Amino acid sequence: MTQTSGISIKNIILTGMFTAIICVLSQVIIPLQPVPFSLSLLAIYLTGALLEPRYALSSALAYVILGAFGLPVFAGFAGGPHILTGMTGGFIMAYPVMALVTSVFYKLSKKFRSVLYIGLPVLGMTLSLILCYLLGTLWFCFVTKSSAAYALSVCVLPFIVFDLIKILMAVAIAEVLRKAAVKILA
Repeated sequence: MTQTSGISIKNIILTGMFTAIICVLSQVIIPLQPVPFSLSLLAIYLTGALLEPRYALSSALAYVILGAFGLPVFAGFAGGPHILTGMTGGFIMAYPVMALVTSVFYKLSKKFRSVLYIGLPVLGMTLSLILCYLLGTLWFCFVTKSSAAYALSVCVLPFIVFDLIKILMAVAIAEVLRKAAVKILA
């Protein structure tokens, strides 16, 4: 495999592939107002679970940059800097950090073959979700000049259960994909 300064072609391809997965799953939406329900967080969790930290960060960052340049990759086929500076921009800007945190916790979990093997990834995803809620809610308050109570009532509370389900789905899917990859590459 061709390798340049520690970056393999395989990792570049995987980074691009996961950027595409984020773009596709972000389009699976239920258009709630003011914040749509989408599967973008599931894609971010999978990216973090299956890529090394720097590639997970790069993949999610590429997604944000593609959308910032106007490609219609954000929920509802939206794109452009106005989305990032709009009400939901804080949530989207949290994605690279979420992917990184999730990936770091997955990497730590590989060192443990006990309860922590699943517990650490769930903890990492939960922490990254809290970061997303925090950044997104603060940004929503800033942009809309609304109170924290209102922002939490429309940006966080309706999504908690579904986002926790996405975490469980991501852990299960990641394990299946990881086992399949081992069989294919063996």
